[in-house]
Amino acid sequence: MHMNMKLRYELIGAVLSGALVCLSFPTVLFGWRVPAMGWLAWFALVPLFVSLREAGPRRAFSLTFVMGIVAYSGSLYWIFRAMNTYGKLPAATSALVMALMIVILAAYIALAPMLARLIKDRWHGELIALLPACWVAVELLRNYGPVGGFPWADVSMSQWRALYVIQIVDVVGIYGLIFLIVWVNVCIAEVAASLMGRRATQLTLKVGITAVLILATLAYGYLRIREVGGDLAEAGEMKIGMVQANIPQEDKWKDSKSMANLDAYRRPTASLAEAGVELVVWPEASFPWPIDTRAIKTDPVALGLGREGVGLLPYVLLGSISERPDGMYHNSVVLFDAQGEIKGRYHKAHLVPFGEYVPYKKLLFFASKLTEPVGNFMPGESFEPLDVGGRPAGPLVCYEDIFPEISRRLVSRGAQFLVNVTNDAWYGRSSAAFQHMALAVFRAVETRRFLVRATNTGVSAVVAPTGKINAMSDIFHDAVIVAPIGLRDEITAYVRYGDWFAYACAAYVLVGLVMVAANRIRKRRGKA
Repeated sequence: MHMNMKLRYELIGAVLSGALVCLSFPTVLFGWRVPAMGWLAWFALVPLFVSLREAGPRRAFSLTFVMGIVAYSGSLYWIFRAMNTYGKLPAATSALVMALMIVILAAYIALAPMLARLIKDRWHGELIALLPACWVAVELLRNYGPVGGFPWADVSMSQWRALYVIQIVDVVGIYGLIFLIVWVNVCIAEVAASLMGRRATQLTLKVGITAVLILATLAYGYLRIREVGGDLAEAGEMKIGMVQANIPQEDKWKDSKSMANLDAYRRPTASLAEAGVELVVWPEASFPWPIDTRAIKTDPVALGLGREGVGLLPYVLLGSISERPDGMYHNSVVLFDAQGEIKGRYHKAHLVPFGEYVPYKKLLFFASKLTEPVGNFMPGESFEPLDVGGRPAGPLVCYEDIFPEISRRLVSRGAQFLVNVTNDAWYGRSSAAFQHMALAVFRAVETRRFLVRATNTGVSAVVAPTGKINAMSDIFHDAVIVAPIGLRDEITAYVRYGDWFAYACAAYVLVGLVMVAANRIRKRRGKA
């Protein structure tokens, strides 16, 4: 009876943690946008971690797996809508694919406490350091696999509006922020356990170190915001405009809607040109017909610009499908000047599995409908900025803005600002568009570049290098955003050294696992 009651309390703690983690993210439930509650993340994992204090590796995995199922189910429910409503998969198949993804993500994160518990029990170390390090190592792994990685809904996403907290990512990346959040949760769990009469070692030291980490993070944030803000006052400016045409996903590829869809972008572009905007940005796949990769020019009227235009301004950067001579396609952005000449192209390199191609085609033959009507895309191979009249822009197509290594690479190659074009209409009035926006904010802070986001149905925005959102649209509304952006050349520690902190955590975990294995071999030899 006692064991059953204990297990029940542990499961309640895991479910509660999962719910709190979910609510700490940007959330839309039944069409209602839940107020921002990123502060929940700083204690959301406490109920789980209290349960884990006396759990072995297997139970640690199981309880965290339950937490992950709850958290990811509440955060990623919109995957079903994308596959069922727009991918035209049957409801049962859509639910199965979504469930499989949630199970994989939950299993990933469940590895962290299991590994931490294993290293502590069979080698040495304190959970307050082991748990954050293992959590970071697992999140680093999730960034790259399977099928290219899916670093969505990690705990750092909750802090997108906490400007003083997120400034540290220009040194340690989002993984340093993940480490800090998990560390604080472990510390609070230790304090809670102590208050419940359970043994807690070196509690005063742990609380003291935690306080120092928090204060240092806030102090760094305060100083960096002031410093970067001062730099912006001296930076060169560029006036940009973004068009959010709010075209329903079901109308995007209808031949009968092509001209109307194009006009929805051309009319605002003409007004922006008259207003002196230097760059106009259209969203992903906004041009209604494929553009041949060999094309060098188009009629400027097709872009909303008059034939009588003089000079190169404004440039127009638009999302399009690029058709290759071999009949294959790229998801691209194409840069035009005011005369309609193509000044540069970028082909999306990190494709969306099941959206732009089907991985493991023979096994997952039923998912081929998801890539209709455009068929499978080919990935681009270059990460070079586009030259907007001597001002290099780092293009990010669709969800490339959730992968920190891509924007880092573009900035290291000279990009003075970042431009993301995307289309989140697939997900309807769900959490997806706001979560995508939240993830994008960190790319601006990591690289200390302005980030311009042009989307079909929202959220379009201009994000300053401090993470402050200077302009932002609502979802499923027409919108035109005009804003000045600064052009910056600073190379941050993160751009220069990348995910050094995450790899250091992974190395620490790997050393721990090697020592666990060595101790096990030593014991076996001793028995022999």
